Amino acid sequence: MQFIIELQADHLTAIMEAARRAIATPREMLTSIGEELQQANQERHRQGLDPEGRPWQELAESTKKAGPRKGGPLNRTGRMLRNFHYQADNDSVRLGFDGGDGFPAIYHQEGSSAHVITARRAKALKFGGLYRKRVNHPGLPARPLIGFPDSDRRRVEEVIVDHLTQVINAVR
Repeated sequence: MQFIIELQADHLTAIMEAARRAIATPREMLTSIGEELQQANQERHRQGLDPEGRPWQELAESTKKAGPRKGGPLNRTGRMLRNFHYQADNDSVRLGFDGGDGFPAIYHQEGSSAHVITARRAKALKFGGLYRKRVNHPGLPARPLIGFPDSDRRRVEEVIVDHLTQVINAVR
């Protein structure tokens, strides 16, 4: 007794070629990853959480007295979060702050030590309704804005699986 099995591999070959192209030119997939990571980080930012999900240290009373925060705990005007973005190219995704508010974002991310602030463009600085030529700033505690926790790693894995599934299903 003998069995002969013939396989038509054309469909499998087409699927493998589509997957190879998607992996060789991952810009579309990396863009999806950037969008997912941006949304996850923005939501943590709005909730006042670091990348690991821990609450940021409370704002100083003097900061709270300055008025409500439109863009979350560390964002009085809302500009910093608007300047948070991703950039994807053919082999990487970058996530970060840009524009005028990229400057203070680093101090929120890493914190700062105590320092003196001196008026440069005006005769005095206004803090808490008082005018001073110089102010002793107590420094900022670190309130991490960006990271890559396990939850983000899982999101990236899901985006990759979803993307490749769509590529394979499109071959049918």
